[in-house]
Parts: sequence; structure tokens; C-alpha cells
Amino acid sequence: MEDSGSGSGWGPGWTVSTPHPNGSYSANPAGVSELRNASSSNSSSQFAGVELLQSFKPLIIPCYALVVLVGVFGNYLLLYIICRTRKMHNVTNFFIGNLAFSDMLMCATCVPFTLAYAFNPRGWVFGRFMCYLVFLIQPVTVYVSVFTLTAIAVDRYHATVHPLKKRLSVPACAYVLVGIWLLSCALVAPAVAHTYHVEFQEEGFTICEEFWMGQEQEHLAYAYSTLVMTYILPLSALSLSYLCISVKLRSRVTPGQPSRNRASESQRERKIRKIFRLVVLVVSAFGICWLPIHVFNVLRDIDINLIDKRYFLLIQLLCHWCAMSSACCNPFLYAWLHDRFRAELRKMFAWRRRCSCHGGVVLPHSNSVAVSVML
Repeated sequence: MEDSGSGSGWGPGWTVSTPHPNGSYSANPAGVSELRNASSSNSSSQFAGVELLQSFKPLIIPCYALVVLVGVFGNYLLLYIICRTRKMHNVTNFFIGNLAFSDMLMCATCVPFTLAYAFNPRGWVFGRFMCYLVFLIQPVTVYVSVFTLTAIAVDRYHATVHPLKKRLSVPACAYVLVGIWLLSCALVAPAVAHTYHVEFQEEGFTICEEFWMGQEQEHLAYAYSTLVMTYILPLSALSLSYLCISVKLRSRVTPGQPSRNRASESQRERKIRKIFRLVVLVVSAFGICWLPIHVFNVLRDIDINLIDKRYFLLIQLLCHWCAMSSACCNPFLYAWLHDRFRAELRKMFAWRRRCSCHGGVVLPHSNSVAVSVML
């Protein structure tokens, strides 16, 4: 296995690329020489399939553009509805809002710079500062999105399985969200210490990559811990939480109203089937979207030669696109398939139509009652 590269591979540097805290190499000329040698070897293998990648450019760019459009607009609209609607200011929706914000930030940082770095023959062309800033934000937003998904599952588990227990308060929710961001930054720290911005003036290109020279065991430990923290544990938590929710809802009978008549029983069964479908979609979307990039990274960390160099960049870019598409799924799964969010969205667009039709004068209307469905 090569002595460079690591982690989750969701950034444009084809690794968990985050900035070195110093950005200076003059104090250790020998280290710079070793880094440049490793960089040259790594770059030659990574860009072996650049011609193949360029041939797929007309297909890849529209796919990524669609992810940016849907991910940014969908999550922004979701965040806007939560912020402007006071009755939606609760713990669950604050978690969903944090997820929308991190997904929106992930689309804005991961996608454009990934494409630019992939298709530009000069490598990273945005300068040292932007390399450090962008490559720091990328893994943090991924961690925040994954941990927030887990927090949503746990919160809904307690709300459904233990409805009589005291729920998380809004101040406590704020502490949890701050903790998620701080934990995400802390987990990125090992990658921060091993990522360098290197300019190859003679070759005419620049890289911003993660290198673990002489620390192979530490590299593997960090890579596999990233896999566990960002995929295995969250997927297990999602599956277990929503399984318990489904079992609880299936066995629940409304107090004081036993299911005696066929109509009420039929309505209850429809609700259970609807919730179960949403549960399956939530877990499946997370598992399917993030599986390819993690499989790719495991193969790369075991032996980079397991992946044909000609298809290396193309496969990694497609896996990265699949992971980023999760940011498009979340607004639909956590909002547009949710009764209350749909009701607020309809009210918002209806209000705008009335304003445009009546010169800005809003006519009185009856308020619709939305039933919130617990995923």
C-alpha cells in the first residue's frame, strides 16, 4: 500500500484533505524532499486515468450540478421553513435544521472544488489559504451530517418508544448541536496534522493532499476509525432506532379507544405502513449513498493496486457523487414526506401567490390543520 492518502475520500483531494496547521515547510528541508517524492509517486498513479475521466466530463458535470441545485435549494427551503415558522421550533426540527445546514454547506464546498480539482490539469489552483479552508470544512460537514442523522434517530426513538419520559429541552438540544460540531472538528484533527499544500513548479501543478509518511499503522487506525464513526455506528443506530419505532407503533393501541371497528383498524394499518416505508427509505438512503465511497476507501487502504489505475479517478469521483447525493435525499425524507412540512410549504407558496395576485394585499384565509407524522 502507498504511504500517502487516507480517511474518507469525500474531498477534492481524493482523500480526507484538510490543511496543515502551519503551511510551512522551510523548517524541515528533508521532510519536504520526502513529501515531494511521495507526492510525485502518488500523483502519477492518481492521474493515470485523467483522459478517461475527461471523456466522461459531459456526463459527470451535469450530475454534480443536479446535486448542487437540489441539495442547496432543497435544504435552504427546509431551513427557511423551520426558521420562519414558530410552531416548528422544537428539538426534532432543530436537529433537522442542523442537518439541512450541514448538507447545504457540504454541497457548496465539496462539489465545486472536487470537480475543479479533478478536471484541472494544474491540480489545486485556488491557493494555499482556500486549500486549508475548504479542506477543513469538507470533512467537518460530513461528520456533522452523519452525527445529526444519528441524533434525529435517537430523538425520535425516545419520543415514540418512551413517550412519557421527559424529552430533550431546547437548551439541551443547543448543547448537543454545539457538541456535534466540536466533536466533528476534533475528529478531523489527525488529518489536519498530515495534510500539505505542495507546489511542483517544474511540473506545473499543485496538490493539497494527506500524507502519513512513516506512520502506516496510525494511518490505518485513523482510516478504519473513520469508517466506524461515519458509517457502521450511525447505520447501526439508525437501523436499531427505527426498528424499535416500527415495533412500538405496530403494537400501540390508542388509550381509551381500542381498535374495535374496521375503519379505525384500517386507518391505523395505513399509518403504520406509511411510517414503515419512510423508515425503510431513511435507512436505505443512508446505507446506499455512503456505501460505495467507504468500500472504495477500504480497498484503497488495503492495497491501492486492487483498483485499476486507469479507472481509479473515475470510480472515486462516481463514489463521491453517490455520497454527496445523500444531501439531496435528506430534504425529501425529513421534510417533503412529512405532513407538517408539506402543509407549511403549501401555505408559504399560497401566500406568495395571493400577494402577487392582489398587489401585495393578503386576503384572510382559513388555517389548515397538519398532522405531524413521526418517522
